[in-house]
Amino acid sequence: MKIRHELPIVLFLGLILGFFTILLPDAARAANVSQTEVMGKYSVTLKVLPAESFAGPKAEMVRDAGAEPVRLNSPAHPNHHMVVFIARDGKPVENASVTISYRVASQQHRKWIALPVARMYVAGKGVATTHYGNNLDLAPGDYEARVTINGKGPVGFHFSL
Repeated sequence: MKIRHELPIVLFLGLILGFFTILLPDAARAANVSQTEVMGKYSVTLKVLPAESFAGPKAEMVRDAGAEPVRLNSPAHPNHHMVVFIARDGKPVENASVTISYRVASQQHRKWIALPVARMYVAGKGVATTHYGNNLDLAPGDYEARVTINGKGPVGFHFSL
């Protein structure tokens, strides 16, 4: 009789162990990206974060110019938020013309994909948190990104998800 009672416990523990063995490597890969480069008088920080909301009572971002944000419930099914924070003399640059493009690093022969760039700030925090970018769908892998500011650059980044 003991074997019958212990078998479900052993199976349950095996499932838990399997769950963590499979999902923990993905969780480690899903870490946020934050890299900073200097371009002339600008400090440019690229961040790749989980997708963020622009609508509804719990909106995380407020768009104030540029492209329309890719909404969380859009057909694009965004899973990341690729943005750049630009500073000059330690202060955020609030009115820059910014382009962001990206590609899978292993496909260097492929064309760069332009990200529709919205200027935004963190809801409730105001223009002191101004940054540029949008939500997008990225699969796990190695990527290159490049950023231009007011027609100057590009500054390049390499990151992994």
